[in-house]
Amino acid sequence: MAFSINSVSPSISGNNAKTSATSFERLSSGSKINHASDDAAGLAISQRMTTQLGGFDAAIRNSGDAISSIQVADGALESLNKNIGRIQELALQSSNGALSDTDRQAINAEAEQLVDESNKILENTNFNGKPLLSSDADLNVQLESPGSTITVKGNDLASKFESLGFADIDLSTQAGASSALNVLKDASEATIERSSELGASSNRIESSIENLATSGINTAEARSRIADADFAKETADLAASQIRDQVQISVQAQANSNREGILKLLS
Repeated sequence: MAFSINSVSPSISGNNAKTSATSFERLSSGSKINHASDDAAGLAISQRMTTQLGGFDAAIRNSGDAISSIQVADGALESLNKNIGRIQELALQSSNGALSDTDRQAINAEAEQLVDESNKILENTNFNGKPLLSSDADLNVQLESPGSTITVKGNDLASKFESLGFADIDLSTQAGASSALNVLKDASEATIERSSELGASSNRIESSIENLATSGINTAEARSRIADADFAKETADLAASQIRDQVQISVQAQANSNREGILKLLS
C-alpha cells in the first residue's frame, strides 16, 4: 500500500508573496501604476494628463505675466492722467484774462515740468524691457495648447501725444493756454481709452486663469483616480496577505508535525 503525505502548495505561498510585494510597492510609491504591465492603457492616459497639467501651469504663469504687465501700464496711465488733469487746471488758470505775464510764466514753468514728466512716462514705461506705452506691438499670451492665445493689442500712446502737440503745450500766453485745453482734452480721452482697453484685456486674462485653474484641478483629480494608489485598499490587501502567510506557516508547521508522527509510526 502507498502513502501520500501532502503539504501546502508552493504556488499559494508565491501568490501571497507577489500580492505583498505589489502592495508594498504601491504604498511606498503612492502610485497604482508602477510598471506598464500594471495597466498599459491607464499609464498612457495618466502620462498624457501629466503633460496636460504642465501645459496648464505654464499657461497660468504666462497669463500672470501678462496681468503684471497690464498692471504696470495701468499704473503709468493713472499717473499720466493725473498729470494731464493738473495741466488742465493750470491751462484754465492761465487763460484767465486777469493774470499778468509774470503769473503765466510761473504757471507755465510748472506745466513744462509736468509735460516733461508725462513724456518720460510714455517713453520709459516697460515690462521686462518691452515698451508698454510707446509701441504698437501686440502682446500675445500663449495658453495651454498651440494656437490657443490671448492677444493684448498694442497702442503707441507716445506717438499719439506727439501728433497732438502735447510736448509743445505753452501756457505762457492766454491764447496758448486756450489752445492747450483742446490738446489736453484729446490726450485725456486717449489715456482713458487705453486704460479701458487694458482693463478689458485684464478681465479676459483673469477669466482665462480661473478656467485654467479649474481645468487643472479636474485633470489632476482624473489622473489621481487612474494612477494613484488607493491606500485603504492596498493596506487591507497587505494585511490580508500577511494573515494568509501566517495561516500558511501555521498549517505548514502542523503538516510537518503530522508527517513526523506518521513517519515515526511507520518506522
